Amino acid sequence: MNIIGIKELQTNPGKLSQTFSKNDYLLITKSGKPIGLALPFSSGFLENGMKPWMALKAFEMGDLSLGQLAKTLEKTKVETMEMLARLNIPIADYDLQEDLDAIDTLLA
Repeated sequence: MNIIGIKELQTNPGKLSQTFSKNDYLLITKSGKPIGLALPFSSGFLENGMKPWMALKAFEMGDLSLGQLAKTLEKTKVETMEMLARLNIPIADYDLQEDLDAIDTLLA
């Protein structure tokens, strides 16, 4: 693993391709704190790591349904919900106050 500051990466972008040609990865920092990770593209990485991560992020952002996520991860919906619970990713995303306000409106 190589570490590079964001300013150095801006002035020396060739370091990125050099790192990738060695099949290594690059930890990118800003003021000494990690802000990103640059990885070489490989099908093994995509299938074993990036694909599930991207699917989980898409679910968190509301771009994938629970069913779509389960299918992408090749899991049942129950297995997917258990995994989401372990990762502290909420299955439903809603605004409680909005629901309470709607109930108050209905009862008024």
